[in-house]
Amino acid sequence: MKTTKRITPLFTLSLLTLLLFSEITQAQVLNVERIRSDSDTTGWVGELGFNFSLNKYNDSVLKTSGQANSAYFSEKHQYLLISQLDLVNVDGNSLVSNGYLHLRATFLRKETLSPELFTQYQYNNNLGLQGRALVGAGIRYTFLERDNISGRFSTGVMFEHEEWGLGDNEVVVNNLIKSTSNVVIRGQLNPQTSLTVIGYYQARPDRFFEPRATSENQLNMQITRNLTFRVSFTMTYDVEPVIDVPNLTYELKNGLVFSL
Repeated sequence: MKTTKRITPLFTLSLLTLLLFSEITQAQVLNVERIRSDSDTTGWVGELGFNFSLNKYNDSVLKTSGQANSAYFSEKHQYLLISQLDLVNVDGNSLVSNGYLHLRATFLRKETLSPELFTQYQYNNNLGLQGRALVGAGIRYTFLERDNISGRFSTGVMFEHEEWGLGDNEVVVNNLIKSTSNVVIRGQLNPQTSLTVIGYYQARPDRFFEPRATSENQLNMQITRNLTFRVSFTMTYDVEPVIDVPNLTYELKNGLVFSL
């Protein structure tokens, strides 16, 4: 007999408290594996997500963000669209903070080896990133596939064009070829809860041991059939940041995700 778990008032209050008081910092690596899903069926799937935080120092700062992600599964291939726009309101003045658009095609998605093509555009006013455009290709290797756990390793190469505004009208332009690799483990803890652990490693081939490395843990807790509460913690270490920021940065984010 199937049982239905009720959402208690205490649980709901805990979710709202987490939403209101989480602190957010900025990371530079777009984590595609955090969004990527796999399906045994064909057709369209998608999700809408919302996050916000409220800070009070010298000014009142309200941060909101929205994500719209979709994927199309054919019998053999997968096509992925990821987008996000973050807005910041400082004492009533609204500013566009950062955003990105990512397109990716995974061919022979059910095979052990799956070739991939991807392209992306990104900007981040908080960090002074006026624009980043990249295009690349790689291959994904499935090394673990069981009922409640899966594991995949991806590696590839990309061309990246960046423009940074560093103040006093100083602009830094980078045109770089980089390698990009990641490993991802997904596990289903129970019917309502899943955990994803991801590691990224990006570096120039001539400076392979001077990378930008990222680790992320993401916990999804299903509230209803279409509504999920998502908590993620991301930590990034950049050996040589373009701007004057710490080598080690982190991001704690939580929010509600509506699945279509």
